[in-house]
This record gives sequence, structure tokens and C-alpha cells, in this order.
Amino acid sequence: MAASLGATSLENVHHEGLDELLRDLANVYPSDDFQGPSLGVPMLDALVKVFMLRTHGPVPVPVPVPDNQNQDLNDQVQPQNVLQEQEQEPGPQAFESDDEEMLLADQFDQETSLLDEQPVNLNPLFSGSAYRNKRPIPVVEISSSLSAAGKSQLLYHLTALAVLPREYGRVPIGGQDAAAIFIDADDRFDVQRLQTIARGVMTNALKVYQAQEEQKSEDAVLSADDIEAVVISALKHVHVFKPQSSFALLATLSNLDTYLYDISRHYSASRPIQMLAIDSVTAFFWQDKLRDNLARAEELGRPNEEIDKLREQMKTFHFVDLYAGIVRELKRLQAQFGCNVVYTTTVSGARPIKTITDQDGPLGPYDAPPSRTPALRSALPAPWGMFPVLRLVVQRDPVRSFPPSMSAHDARKDAPLRQSAVLQGKFSAYVNAWGREEWPRRVVDGLKSYNDGSFAFYVREHAIEIPLPEQ
Repeated sequence: MAASLGATSLENVHHEGLDELLRDLANVYPSDDFQGPSLGVPMLDALVKVFMLRTHGPVPVPVPVPDNQNQDLNDQVQPQNVLQEQEQEPGPQAFESDDEEMLLADQFDQETSLLDEQPVNLNPLFSGSAYRNKRPIPVVEISSSLSAAGKSQLLYHLTALAVLPREYGRVPIGGQDAAAIFIDADDRFDVQRLQTIARGVMTNALKVYQAQEEQKSEDAVLSADDIEAVVISALKHVHVFKPQSSFALLATLSNLDTYLYDISRHYSASRPIQMLAIDSVTAFFWQDKLRDNLARAEELGRPNEEIDKLREQMKTFHFVDLYAGIVRELKRLQAQFGCNVVYTTTVSGARPIKTITDQDGPLGPYDAPPSRTPALRSALPAPWGMFPVLRLVVQRDPVRSFPPSMSAHDARKDAPLRQSAVLQGKFSAYVNAWGREEWPRRVVDGLKSYNDGSFAFYVREHAIEIPLPEQ
């Protein structure tokens, strides 16, 4: 009797790790200001902060319990270090379900509410952390209506900042000393470009340090060999996955924690996960839509009971639930590792950002800025529209075209100026204004402090440059 009672009592004891304990303490004694994980870019961090503070308290993060049906996928995740590239087999079909977008969005919200309503222990330090309100963690969407708009370059820059050191040889680098997960769904990951950008971050940091009058000592100078050694060491903490379908992407996310907790498989056991990047979430969009349409055709004429049964058994393909499953896994990983999620999308068929053309004489090498804040509706089904905290639209600034009335002599004379503008590699980013009418007043006012949520960045041959925000 006593032994049975003791065994039952031990089963009810919750074993909490140090990371969970510290996270719980942060929730019990929260600060007044948002202190989420930094992206390393002051302008992005400022914009994220504006949108994070639009609520009056912690935002609940749903943490669904992983489905037992995904347990057999543990051996399917084949990560690759950026310096040791390998091919990854496509993951097996791991998730199939419903097709009605609005119904799914409601269901997703209900699941979130149920998680929030779970009973919480009166002693918050010993209650299950999976059912507690957590501080929001940044989720950033980088979209464009066209390719070659700078999305991947911006993602490479954030990845480099995540793994580079905070300082080296007394030179502030601005890195995060962490690890990054890079999911290359587009199959266009360029490790040499990432290495070049990381090297550029180090070089620019050294130039800024040397430019300061009081810090020109010779012992603070980093040699080219030092910079290269730091970059190569840092890139070992970028873990690249190459899923070949949305199912493989879901399988990768479902088993990512298994890989990260296996310290024998990577170099990053001592580092936190700072960012999970996906380039791009819309990589398999059209092939998924095609498969969804074929599945709809196969269901024509079948009774609803039979269709529902097939859905429960996951024997039919349904587009919307597949993408909702990806969101659930991202939320689960965020809650588990406290990392940023940054992903790119291409909104196919959307109109390019409207610009004011030059009709009254020269305006400089670039066209005038957009006449209104760009607004692109998400191409992804629910709940992706509400998933990101900050949604950005990026584009390359168009160089002003030659007026039809310009003579050949004037065109040759003006050509160097235009070529110089092209070589600048100027891109612009704007807070996506879709749904702006629903934003709280504090968000609209907050964006005014940061040029209404727009900023420029420059894609150079050897670096990405993002000027500091001007307030």
C-alpha cells in the first residue's frame, strides 16, 4: 500500500530543467519592456518591439503535444552543416487533414484557447510550462511580389549575425554567439555568399571600431586570417536542411528537437538556438495546390461520412491543414527553444509596389518612393496570416528609366550616374500594410518614429549594409 502510494506520488512530480526554471521565473517576474531574443539588426528589433507591445500582456503560445504518428520520422531528418553539405532524402508523408480554410482557422483558435484554459498549479514554479502564457517571441515574414527582391540576402545577413561572436579582440562584432537553423526549401542555399556576408560583418565592425578616435590601438586590429578563422568557426553553427516537399518540411520540423538534443551530431550543444529561418515557405505552394485540387476531384460524389473518415485516417491530401501543421510545429519549437522564426514568401500574381514615375525632369538616379505603403495579402492559408508578428515587404529600388524624349547624347552622358545607382544595390523594406485598419493606435504612432516602418538596405558585393534607425 505504502509502496503503491509512493510510486503514484513520484509519477505526479514534475522534473523541471534549469532552462524551464529560468523561463518560468521570467514569467513570474516580467519586466515592463519587451526583452525577447534580438535579431541583431537595430531597425528590425525596433519594428518588432512596436508590434510586440500592441497587446497589454503576455501573448499565449500554444504548445500542442506531438502526434505519436510522427515518431517513426526520427530517422528521416538529415541535417547538414554549411561546411559539410549533403543531400537530404525527402521526408515521408507526415500530416494530412482538412481543406476548409475558415473552418480550420476557427479550429486552430479553439485549440489555442483550450491550451490557455488548462489548469495551472497555484505554485507557478512547479506547474507545467507547456500550459502557461509565455512572452511573445518574434516571428518575421519577409515577402515580395517579385523574385530577386533581396529576401534571401536579408536572411543570410540575419543568419550571419546569429552565429558570429558578440565581440572579438575587443572589437564589438554585434553577433549573437548562438546557433541558427536554416531550412532551404528553395534549394538555392549559397554557402559562399553566407561566408562572404559574415566576413563583411566582421570587416565593417573593425572599420567602425578603428574610426573611433579613442580606440586606435594596434592590438585591437584584426588580421584577415583572424577574420577568416572566426567566420569559419561561426558557420559550423549554421545547420542546413533541404526538404523536397511540404511533407518533408513538416517532418523536419517535427523531429528537429530530436536532432538538436543529440549532442553527438553537431557542434552547437553549448549554444542557444537564436533563429529558425525558412527560405521559402511558398516553395512548394503550387504543387500543393495542384495536389489539393486533385484530391477535391476524387472526393466528388462521396458521402461526407466517408470523406470525414478518410481525413481522420489521414488517407487524403488537404492543403490547408498541412500548412496549419507547419505553423503548429514552428510554435512548438519556438516555445521549446525560445528562438526567432524568420521566413520568406513570394506572393505570386501580386502587383509590384506602385511607384511615382519621373515625368517632370530628373529626380536623381532612383524613382520616387512608393506613393503609399505596400500591402500584400498573404498567399498562405490560415493561420499563416496571423502567425507573424512583423510582416515586411521588400523590393529592389528601381533605377529611373531613360525618358523617351532623351537624345542619344544625353543618354550617354547620364549613363554613368545610372550605372552608379545600379552598383549601389539599394533595396527597400516596408512594414506590410495589409490589415492596417485593425492595428491599435499605439502601433500606428510607434511606426511614425521609424519612418512609418520603412528602411533601406544595401546588398554589396562583400557585405549587407543596414543603416541605423533614425528617430
